[in-house]
Amino acid sequence: MSESRYPVSATFKVLDGHDVYRSDNLIVALVVVESQYGRDLRLYRWMKRKEQWKVDLCRMSVKRWKWAEVAAKASEFIEKYNLKGPAGPEPAIED
Repeated sequence: MSESRYPVSATFKVLDGHDVYRSDNLIVALVVVESQYGRDLRLYRWMKRKEQWKVDLCRMSVKRWKWAEVAAKASEFIEKYNLKGPAGPEPAIED
């Protein structure tokens, strides 16, 4: 895994990652990083602005999240609100 695939801060070394969503202008990913403080699982969202990737909304640690509960609640909402169809295109964001 390379830092170029996931443009994290230079203080982190990327160990692994999983794209939740990726397009030419947006990346949402779970990324395992290592720093002088140890390893962490982080959630990121990057947007490409003027040909550079910039952290958009989040860059937070999620290693302590209760993932089984998150997955169960997401599944519940998908069923409850009939969200099974394909996702629409990301809205264009202008600088």
